[in-house]
Amino acid sequence: MPAVRTAPFTALQARRLGPVRRWFAEHPRGTDVVVVAWFLLPSLISLFFPIRYPGLHVALIALTSAALWFRRRYPLHVLAWTLVAAAISSAFVHNSGGHEFAAALAIYAVASLRPPRVAWIAAILTVLALSATVWFTLDFYVAAEAVEVDVGMSGPPATRTQTLVGVLSWMVVVILVALAIGTSVRSRRLHTQDLVDRANRLALERDQREQLATVSERARIAREMHDVVAHSVSVMVALADGAGASMDKQPERTRAALAELSRTGRDALSEIRSILGVLRTEESEDVPFDGAAPLAPTAGDLDELLGRFRAAGLPVERVDSGPPLPQQPRFTLTVYRVVQESLTNVLRYASGASSVRVEISRDDDAATVVVSNDAGTGAVQPGSGSGLLGLRERVGAFGGTVIAGPHANGWRVHATIPIPPEAT
Repeated sequence: MPAVRTAPFTALQARRLGPVRRWFAEHPRGTDVVVVAWFLLPSLISLFFPIRYPGLHVALIALTSAALWFRRRYPLHVLAWTLVAAAISSAFVHNSGGHEFAAALAIYAVASLRPPRVAWIAAILTVLALSATVWFTLDFYVAAEAVEVDVGMSGPPATRTQTLVGVLSWMVVVILVALAIGTSVRSRRLHTQDLVDRANRLALERDQREQLATVSERARIAREMHDVVAHSVSVMVALADGAGASMDKQPERTRAALAELSRTGRDALSEIRSILGVLRTEESEDVPFDGAAPLAPTAGDLDELLGRFRAAGLPVERVDSGPPLPQQPRFTLTVYRVVQESLTNVLRYASGASSVRVEISRDDDAATVVVSNDAGTGAVQPGSGSGLLGLRERVGAFGGTVIAGPHANGWRVHATIPIPPEAT
């Protein structure tokens, strides 16, 4: 059955998220709206306090809000703008306008989207830039402290050093927290993506194995069908020709040839059904499939096979030596197919051969099958070579070899088939 390619596994499927987090994961623009609002709303509150150049203040807040919308695509550019906006706001408006918080959001984006080295460099530069801004505008912060004292909102006014340390400490903490959270998010994202990629690779390898198994099975069935059809049709044609030639002079021989022709046809149909039945057997049974078709030939079937070729006019001689062949289905079927294919080629391409010899021998480790014949008298037509290729694949599955080629004044097929351990 053809392999069915499943849909790729995604990072969203690998994460266990609640409904709210899943919605934000599926709608990243919703997260952008929350981030922009998180900066925009507190910054606008500062408009209710006396500030210089409120128009400039609003413009800077609007531009920073728009920049934060693109922090995913251009995190470093957005970070640079927030630092510039913080410097302008502190110098001219005498109010940071929350741009240090915008810088923290930008640092988070850098840490979550860029390598750690880049994130740390950006964080250090951000701290230095904000420190320089605070240093040059420190008088404004000290004045703000004094105003708070006048209205009774705090204790004694802080010194310049205390103000500087307090502001810088708060900024450093915010930047480091944003850096830590962004780095953690990036690490978790990369780990999840690595797991997803690994799962997809395993799924792809599984699909490829299934496809290779399907192709291998099709090739095996094609070899079986070629062996059955080529052998049966060749024998049937030879029997039909012999029956036609002896119809008038030897009617008894004609009837015998026709009977053999009918039996060969029925056997071919039965074997084809057996081969096609493998498809249903593999899918419906839990018994491991060993690669042999149902009703696989046995060693005794070789005599019946040789009898068919003798009836078709081939003077086949069989010579055995060594111990009997092991009765293991795959091994027996391979020996049978080697003899069948070799004799079929003799019948097709060397008709009229006066000598056909089948030698089967066995030692402790392997069986040897040699089929040789003389040139014959019929017109030889070149074959497709698919039969010999199928034999090499069959025998190669056992680690054996097949050598076929001219020999003396005819042709010889020499197959060496190692005996599998389970057959000894």
